[in-house]
Amino acid sequence: MSRSHSTPRQKAREIAFQFIYKFDQEIANSQVFDEFTKHAEHFECPEDSFEFAARLAETTIKQLTVIDEMIQKHAQNWRLERINAVDKSILRMGIAELLFFKDVPVSVTLNELVELSKDFGEAETPAFINGILDPISREPLALAGKVPSTS
Repeated sequence: MSRSHSTPRQKAREIAFQFIYKFDQEIANSQVFDEFTKHAEHFECPEDSFEFAARLAETTIKQLTVIDEMIQKHAQNWRLERINAVDKSILRMGIAELLFFKDVPVSVTLNELVELSKDFGEAETPAFINGILDPISREPLALAGKVPSTS
């Protein structure tokens, strides 16, 4: 299920999420970046979304060790292996955006990832995603150099 997108970054997040999910499920690490362009073309990624989607997918995959450590730290009573693939992919992408995309306000990242989780997750996924991403958004690494929210 896909929602209508009002901004290029919303579409970019969806494309990146789908690729990260696919990466977690089936793509060998050596093939990841060769596959992204094919993936974006298959999902008809608009030109104005492609750069952000590619950067988000690449950053998420390259920073997986740091990202997974953050999940483990904040997902109390949950081992990474127990988190379903959709939730894990959304969390990974959200953490990458919170930590490494200093040009995106925290409130935008949190809102967009919760919305994405409504489209692709289970009924309880949005609360689970928010419950982990919100405290991570207050981590010093996430706050360093972040653009202040305008809301």
